[in-house]
Amino acid sequence: MRKALTLLSLLVVVPLAGCFDAEMSLNFPDENSAEATMKMVASADFYAMASSSGEEFCEGEESVDDAGNHVCIETVSGTIDEIVADPDVGEGLTIERRDGGLLYVAFDLGDITEDLAPPEEEGAEEMMAMMMEAFAGHSIRMELSGAEILETNGTLSDDGKSASFEIPLDQLLAQTMQLPESFNALVRPGS
Repeated sequence: MRKALTLLSLLVVVPLAGCFDAEMSLNFPDENSAEATMKMVASADFYAMASSSGEEFCEGEESVDDAGNHVCIETVSGTIDEIVADPDVGEGLTIERRDGGLLYVAFDLGDITEDLAPPEEEGAEEMMAMMMEAFAGHSIRMELSGAEILETNGTLSDDGKSASFEIPLDQLLAQTMQLPESFNALVRPGS
């Protein structure tokens, strides 16, 4: 799952197959540690394509839901430095310590649109139309949480303890969604 669940690598495989959703949540229970949970739900077709390379689809808990989708959940916890160094979590992730025990956390979104330039070869329009249809209703979602979110460019939860950012894959592919440079939040760690 290492290649399947890093945010940037997920976006690299976007042109290859549809029908998957990915979620990554990052919680800060205290100012020194973090817990990351990555979840990917893949259709049977996407699963077959991803596992045909001979690599394991999932290094965490794998199951099949009632709709026949393959669900993979991987949880990683440790110090903040360990989380940033982990290739599944740390790629494109910045965590800066701020005064008062606060953490500034940012997921880099800049590379996403650069990797999705429309294809220029013959038949590209038909291929894009098919991919957009396959991606309709599917997304990549990121969430940051702690005792309190003080600032964010994402969507703040009602209780103020988490912020999320969702990227609908069809809008991303159609390039109708303007992504900010990063999804970020200023987090007060704790529960």
